[in-house]
Amino acid sequence: MTSSVLAPRCTRLAPGDRGGPIDERGLTDLRAGARQRVRTVLAAVPMPRPWSMNAWVDGLEAWRGREIDLVPVEYRPGRPSGAWQARPDYDLIAYVEHTSALHQDHIIAHELAHMLCAHTGSCQMSESDAAQLAPDLAPQALSHLLTRVTSSTDEYEAELIAVLLMSAATSEPPAVQPGASGRAADQARRLAALLG
Repeated sequence: MTSSVLAPRCTRLAPGDRGGPIDERGLTDLRAGARQRVRTVLAAVPMPRPWSMNAWVDGLEAWRGREIDLVPVEYRPGRPSGAWQARPDYDLIAYVEHTSALHQDHIIAHELAHMLCAHTGSCQMSESDAAQLAPDLAPQALSHLLTRVTSSTDEYEAELIAVLLMSAATSEPPAVQPGASGRAADQARRLAALLG
């Protein structure tokens, strides 16, 4: 008997398709691959301090040699909160504009994960639907952008990578730098040891 895990509700799945069973037999490899992908990306493009998604995306653009446009869109119930589309000469990531900055960053990180993994899916949206979602943008800019159907495994991987990226983005650097000395450094080390 095969056990399974449900994929998280994803912003890229079509209405009515909110994830599904994922065969657990491949999860160990999927998780290891996601961790390795994050290590590789962060080695090439370290997280800026203080954290800024825009600054990090600038670094990703330089590393990949390809622009990434971040486009805020209005959320409507039943619609996705984010999406990624590879255009011929740049990448486009849409995210919900009326939510917290941390939630926006997570949505963007999820879509960046799809981009970094080169996930694909089938389009479920017409140009007129795209124009309703983002009336200020040319319809062709968002056609076939939102509501793409991807596999539950792709969604699980993208969400895992997003969590790993946001964990790295929001973690503080060590309070005591290696080699620090003096009374304040000793006190900081003792405090850090007490707090675990």
